Amino acid sequence: MRSAGIVLAGGSSRRMGRPKQLLDVGGRPMLEVVVAQASASRLDEVLVVLGAAAKRISDVVDFGRARVIVNPDHASGMSSSLLAGIAALGDDVDRAVVILGDQPDISGSLLDELLDLQERSALPAAALSFGGLLHPPVVLARQLWTDLENLEGDVGCRALIRQRPELVATLPGGGAHKHPTDIDTPEDFQRLVKRSPDRVSNFRRGG
Repeated sequence: MRSAGIVLAGGSSRRMGRPKQLLDVGGRPMLEVVVAQASASRLDEVLVVLGAAAKRISDVVDFGRARVIVNPDHASGMSSSLLAGIAALGDDVDRAVVILGDQPDISGSLLDELLDLQERSALPAAALSFGGLLHPPVVLARQLWTDLENLEGDVGCRALIRQRPELVATLPGGGAHKHPTDIDTPEDFQRLVKRSPDRVSNFRRGG
């Protein structure tokens, strides 16, 4: 069963006020951290979807083994980047793992657990579950991809899996699985790096 990761990183970071893909996390751009974790999993391929500030991001981020595409329609919202990523996958891909480029807390081992869970369950999807709500990363078997075509605007696969939870195998959060928080605002970023004041200073300087 061939699996591909789709890292969604096409947003304009309006609430952050600068490209959040380039925020310093552990001395590397945040998107590079996410892509490295995805590449460390047993995904057969990793695809990164860029949009806003694509050239600036590409000039800085080391994508390793990942393939990069640019979504020209990124301004219409996350759904367009998700659909662009799905459309770029080959016919030999059986399932996609949708990964958000602003969740630096994900790990390759977490992605592998979700892949294993989906395969064991025989359900077409798998996701994390926190407080009864389903969260990305999300494994989606090919049979669900056509359902994504109905998504519009700044909506991703989170909406799909929450509408059809009976199709989703869940990996309970808590313990070893902490909530991979989206980094959308300066406050989110400061919480992420609260144990490292130098990174907060770097953000405030705009460096």
